[in-house]
Amino acid sequence: MSEAQGLYSESLNESSGQAPPEESIEAQQNGDRPFVLANALGEVVAINAAFQNTYGWTEDQLRGQSLSLILPGAFRMSHQLGFSRFQATEQSTILAHPLRLKTVCADGSEVVSENFILGEKREAGWVFGATLTPLPDCIETDA
Repeated sequence: MSEAQGLYSESLNESSGQAPPEESIEAQQNGDRPFVLANALGEVVAINAAFQNTYGWTEDQLRGQSLSLILPGAFRMSHQLGFSRFQATEQSTILAHPLRLKTVCADGSEVVSENFILGEKREAGWVFGATLTPLPDCIETDA
């Protein structure tokens, strides 16, 4: 079993087939799944070691950069529109729901990943944390 398949099978809840919900962004960040933290502007604030090991990016390469660096080109515009809509309305249909999307690796390859995104409103504004668990290549994306 590959590392990606191992992470995938660990991420599924045996009874429902869905990712187990994370309680908080801190729980996600301190977990063993690839994780990225972004600020209200959609800029990467931090990644964990699992993200670096799985997707090849270093924190120095991503910190302060737009999340669009890890998104396929065809998805960047819709992501930006959704992000802008959330900033205006503070309502989302994707937070706390598993999504199968592609993640761009540092080498330019793309990996289908299960994204579980949480948002938390803090004194300084919104922050967003996401686990991006790689899935087998045969899994289709949601978008």
